[in-house]
Amino acid sequence: MTDSSANERQTVLELRNVWKRFGAVEAVKDASIEVRQGEVLTLLGPSGCGKTTTLRMAIGLERVSSGEILYEGVVVDSGSSRSFVPPNKRNMGMVFQSYAIWPHMTVAENVAYPLNVRRVGRSETRARVARVLDQVGLTGMGDRQSTMLSGGQQQRVAVARSLVFEPNLLLLDEPFSNLDAKLREQMRVELKELQRRLGITVLFVTHDQIEALSLSDRIVVMDHGNVEQVGTPTYLYRNPQTPAVRDFLGRTVMFTGTVIGGGNSETVPVQLEEPGGPVIRARTTAGSVLQPGEKCSVAVRPEVVDVVRVADGSYDSAQLVGSIAAVLFVGERYEARVRLPWGQDVQIYLPVSEDWEEGQEISLHFDALQAQAWAVAA
Repeated sequence: MTDSSANERQTVLELRNVWKRFGAVEAVKDASIEVRQGEVLTLLGPSGCGKTTTLRMAIGLERVSSGEILYEGVVVDSGSSRSFVPPNKRNMGMVFQSYAIWPHMTVAENVAYPLNVRRVGRSETRARVARVLDQVGLTGMGDRQSTMLSGGQQQRVAVARSLVFEPNLLLLDEPFSNLDAKLREQMRVELKELQRRLGITVLFVTHDQIEALSLSDRIVVMDHGNVEQVGTPTYLYRNPQTPAVRDFLGRTVMFTGTVIGGGNSETVPVQLEEPGGPVIRARTTAGSVLQPGEKCSVAVRPEVVDVVRVADGSYDSAQLVGSIAAVLFVGERYEARVRLPWGQDVQIYLPVSEDWEEGQEISLHFDALQAQAWAVAA
């Protein structure tokens, strides 16, 4: 999905300059976020960044301190007018991290609970429960006791219960965190397929970058209560605009150096570490200008670094050369710690098509447009 196609979609949920304060602590700071019809929008960031607080304000479990929240064009919470629509009136479904499955109820009774609260008739309730259980892959399991379910099945029950009353927005708070690695991967695929098949609009919260990158149409990266950047997974990964986004999404190899000479419209030359060190080129962050003589950092993703073996003494100071200090075989690749001439260690990937040994000298190569130069202050 491109950003342009996303912009054409109707906005389901909108946060406008929302703040949330707990005493002197500012948990969310001036957040403006839109969730569009039919998309998966993910709030991503480390623990304590404000993402779960934002989700709880969206559904109405927390009040905004200032700003306002609109759902389907209607103000449901406002810091200025104090207007507020309670959670049960917002027609949103929510899956909690703990699933919150009632242990004394069967699968069908758990799923039917939101319909019973809404006083839906028995025949309609039975039909809806059967339909949603089929949608989440639990056909024929309605009479099973919830205590007899696996973790993945409990998660499906929680999703079914949140969908049975046909909400216009589904909110997911770290729904895979209680599952083992293999089951998490399976449930990611199942949720993606279910969302696409039903066209559900989803606001998803996670600290797991793999979940965010694989499930999302767009990602909101948060840090210390701030919205750092919003965009598609590929755009954020390739074009981070703040250090928080750069460092949280994926691994990064970092070099430091000094800008030398003039750059062109896309890249600047950077001499690494000290006079006489190797010179590399890197593109600048959008909107930033680096001047000759300015200290900077250069970030590059390890998967775009090409590695060439170096015979003893067969390189010059213009090449970026290091020696393998440690190497680990992890299946689809080797992961190596490479010691650079000035003592810095960097983590890179090596192909499994060759054998690698500690102490081996290698040269590192990457396209200038794959590297990003940042002012030292950043």
